[in-house]
Amino acid sequence: MRHVNGFTVEGLGSVASTQDVLRARVAAGVDVTFTAVRAVEQTAGRGRRGSAWSSGVGGSYQSVGLPTSSISALLTVALGVGVAEELTAAGALTMVKWPNDLVLGGRKLGGIIVEVVSGVPIAGIGVNVLNDVPTWAASLRGWDVRVVGDLVLAGVERGLALVAGGPAHVSARFRDVDWLRGRSVLVAEASSAATGSGIDEDGRLLLSAPTGEVIALASAHVESVDGVPWGAPEAGS
Repeated sequence: MRHVNGFTVEGLGSVASTQDVLRARVAAGVDVTFTAVRAVEQTAGRGRRGSAWSSGVGGSYQSVGLPTSSISALLTVALGVGVAEELTAAGALTMVKWPNDLVLGGRKLGGIIVEVVSGVPIAGIGVNVLNDVPTWAASLRGWDVRVVGDLVLAGVERGLALVAGGPAHVSARFRDVDWLRGRSVLVAEASSAATGSGIDEDGRLLLSAPTGEVIALASAHVESVDGVPWGAPEAGS
């Protein structure tokens, strides 16, 4: 057990899901605030909308219990900003694809899932490092998995500070890491592509249609970016 950036870190071996580990503890009445559990691999990891998340040996997989004061529609985005900033500062120029994907070199590097369980926010963050990844994904080959995990926790700390600063603070910082901004984005919920135009202070994706109309989406599945299909079903995108 270690202490990193204010979190108590527990290392586990193979688990179904680090999210499930913390969910079970919450259900048992355990206080998981500022607890981070890491796994060598996940056999049943999941991403956004319940999709499967490939989590083979060699990646960075962890879930963290967060304070109830951090619950916000902007929490996922804020954590993405924080983690992207930390990885960039360490040498990997990382962006965020709304709402929860980490992007390196135009390919998916990792992702974030936030769940509120019995009033307790739990964030799961996965980053590809030495694990096998499909051709459409990126990874931090040559990096130390534990170092990456520690950088992620530093990013979580940044994200919590962003949330505490208020919606305007989050949306302003998101602008610097917004991978969709200025790109042609097609979402499953729309019949035609529109241009990414940031987020509003409720964390909704803003898309500018050719007509000039600005569409705000609280939830959407990005199918393609600049005409290129994004990720794959198992990516949790």
